[in-house]
Amino acid sequence: MTTSDEEMVNVTESVVNVTDSVVRFANLNVLTTEILNDSDDDELERLAGMRSRRTLNSKSRDSLSYFFDESIHPTQIMASTGRGGTSRMFARGKDLNDELSSVGNFFQRGSTLWKATAFTKTAVASDRNSPAGTSRGGVSCELGSEDHPVQEMEFFNIGGAKVYFYYGLDVIRAPEHVMNAGPHVRDTAVGVLMLDQYKIHERPGDPSNPLTFWPYQAFFVIPQGITFQKCKDVGSCGSNALRDYPLETSAICQALLALAEVASKHGYKRLMIVGDCGYYGLAAEAFARNLSCWGDQSWVPHPDSAFASFRSPRFRSPHLDLDIILCLGTTQLIASPEPEKNLSTQLGANTSVVYLTADACGFYSGDAQTTVSEEYAPFMDRPWNSNEWHFNLNGEVSMFDLVARVNSSILNAVGIKSDDGALEDIFESLLEISTGSTSYLVGLFLGDTASQMREYGETSIERAWIGCSHLTELIQGMAQNDDGKPHPKDVIIEKVAPVFEYIESILLRIDNVYLGSLPRHKVWHPDGTVNLTEESEFRMLALLLGNPGLNGNPPPPTYKEFKLDVALRIQDTFLSLLEVRKHADNITGLPIGVSYVEFLASFLANLNRNVLSTVEASHGIDGKTFPLFDCRYVPGFGFAVANSLTVWTRMSNYHWMSAILLRFSEIMQEKGWMGAAAYHMECTELFSFTPFFHEMGIPVVDGVNGVLIASRLTDAPMRFVNFKQKNNEPQTPSALVADVSEDPSSYYRDNSMPLRTPTLDSEVYEQGMYKVKRTLMIADKKRWSMIKLAQPLYEDFKLLYGFKSYDQSRFRPGDSIYPASSALDIGKYVDDDDDDDDDDDDDDDDDVANPSEILEHFVQYAQIKDEKELDSNFHSFFGGDKYRDRCENAHRVTVKES
Repeated sequence: MTTSDEEMVNVTESVVNVTDSVVRFANLNVLTTEILNDSDDDELERLAGMRSRRTLNSKSRDSLSYFFDESIHPTQIMASTGRGGTSRMFARGKDLNDELSSVGNFFQRGSTLWKATAFTKTAVASDRNSPAGTSRGGVSCELGSEDHPVQEMEFFNIGGAKVYFYYGLDVIRAPEHVMNAGPHVRDTAVGVLMLDQYKIHERPGDPSNPLTFWPYQAFFVIPQGITFQKCKDVGSCGSNALRDYPLETSAICQALLALAEVASKHGYKRLMIVGDCGYYGLAAEAFARNLSCWGDQSWVPHPDSAFASFRSPRFRSPHLDLDIILCLGTTQLIASPEPEKNLSTQLGANTSVVYLTADACGFYSGDAQTTVSEEYAPFMDRPWNSNEWHFNLNGEVSMFDLVARVNSSILNAVGIKSDDGALEDIFESLLEISTGSTSYLVGLFLGDTASQMREYGETSIERAWIGCSHLTELIQGMAQNDDGKPHPKDVIIEKVAPVFEYIESILLRIDNVYLGSLPRHKVWHPDGTVNLTEESEFRMLALLLGNPGLNGNPPPPTYKEFKLDVALRIQDTFLSLLEVRKHADNITGLPIGVSYVEFLASFLANLNRNVLSTVEASHGIDGKTFPLFDCRYVPGFGFAVANSLTVWTRMSNYHWMSAILLRFSEIMQEKGWMGAAAYHMECTELFSFTPFFHEMGIPVVDGVNGVLIASRLTDAPMRFVNFKQKNNEPQTPSALVADVSEDPSSYYRDNSMPLRTPTLDSEVYEQGMYKVKRTLMIADKKRWSMIKLAQPLYEDFKLLYGFKSYDQSRFRPGDSIYPASSALDIGKYVDDDDDDDDDDDDDDDDDVANPSEILEHFVQYAQIKDEKELDSNFHSFFGGDKYRDRCENAHRVTVKES
């Protein structure tokens, strides 16, 4: 569809009216005898309560049954999967071509469209020459008349930078939330620097979700052409970004100026800017210097103080009458390798700050990146990928990813035994991807197998966690001959038959949940057993796995060919587990479950000690004072982030993150490779874990609570509020989700996929996973208490963290760095140990700041006091003059403008 300079684009969108974002069906009768015997009364009561909250919606059944229309070939079904969050919309009945075309045209590079408005069912885009309408912004008053006002979104094109925000959220901003958040909600906004071609269904805690900053208004901007890779390129150059990537750096600065302009025009007097990618923060110096060179639009150092907190520059825009604080992320604090310009001068004795990232290699460029990448090489390329192999594996998912994917599902295998809601969540997550799905099903099979091995624990969760690493003989038999050579192609389906039998049982349960009213898909046998028909099995696997065609081959047209491709991928997964085991010399079994924790934690500890401590870098990561914890291969996290997929809030994913980081910290401190620790989140998808780690007793700072720290210096310290719902009220807007599988991207909104909220995501957290909370996570919490930790400070004030510090009756906004808006709407992430005395409520004095206390291990987040170091940092961000002289000049400019 094309758009001329004179026309208005108005596209009506069809929508499936589904009552909730994730439909649920459950029946306690599906509990197997083993699970009944293996569960206590409290757990059964909890499971029953969870099931009573939701019922399967009939329209969801109808929408899924579309895929079982005989006129729809399974190869067509495969084409609708692997498209991220939009694939979940398609499975609910959303038509592939039913996109918000106006929004897509607006976001196209080079588009002349100036502004757009979108609801769920309607959208309109216009240029500057379009005639004004009868409602705000020149948009027809009929637009969105069938939608709830909360659905309204506004878009602006300013110099190629695309600014948008969820305008309709203002209608549900409760007075009590505004009062709890601080005195300046109506004049303080948050700006988020986004990425181009990166729009997924994010959790609260991620900056791309507006509820992350609730109840403050969030504005989002996409710099033209700045993809994730471009952002990494710019960030890896640090302060030299403008020299090495002038066009990209200028585009980012244009986006920052656009954010300020839109915030000012909507009446805000203060703007806190964060990044939706941690790599932005590495180039903050380059951005700050460039922003002073835009003529009348230029930003100047704030006359009261040029820094709001350590290396968080504070600006004044005289042109807009706007205060601006640039706190793009924790990477800003270590963006320079020079000690006087990074956080090392702000640390106590023998103190370290661990940086968590989604891609360690992305922190480096040139020879340093090559050196770091070589450490991962033994776990990446398959030695069996040769001309003699059945197919070409070049470009396929790496062995490391396959192993991580197997691990991400082993605990879920136990959860789905007793909870159809958990099974539906697994089904939905697999719709988003194609490559990598088979290894996830293999993990379910292995977890289920190990959960029945009673010698490895009292509960099925413990058995899956410990027993999977002892399945070497089983895996070898299915993958290899006795001589160690892989099974030939013509027998592989027979060899991996146990996996197919397990998958078929899963498919039958999925069919019962979604399509129970369509019995023609099943075959009943005289002995009472039931199977799916071959055609139904083909269709269901096509939905789960997408195209399993190897090396980019077209989708297999018959089930026989399809099943062979899947069998070969199962074999490839087993061979990868065995090969990675050869290089993991610190474990005795397969790298699965608890053994994978030991393997990955040791690998990352040695990476810091032997490699990151020696390579040249443009930032402060040194492997000791600032160790780097790479989450790229943390199960349930890294693969999703790298492939722009939804990161789910299942309890198992929180457990994996905690277990591996905990073991990494133990190794680093036991060996004397790091000091007392605080933790910084670089990757924005990690921010949702911060409240969880606070509950574990760990001081964690990310881009969200970094805003809270920076706000302390202003007259408007901030507090974020947890957005809670009851019976889906208050209603939230539909998320804007993009299908980026093709260029240009397509944009969709649907009532069946609202913004993810703390309440909706909390329902996913415990499904089928209660015993993870009751066993594994309690043990981890005890071990975390043995880690030496550092205290976060702001000047002489001990910054508070954890839910208890959020008590609004005792503490002011800005005193606590607990990001309540990022937390799930649950009582506790981890249960208290029954053996421990619960005296926490009596230990209130521990939370009160004591300015006279001398701390040995601390991290100071306030502005630098040393004048020489302050001048050095001032020069890095603003150039030229000394700190005091330049602030005086900025004051004169501000007075003159006034």
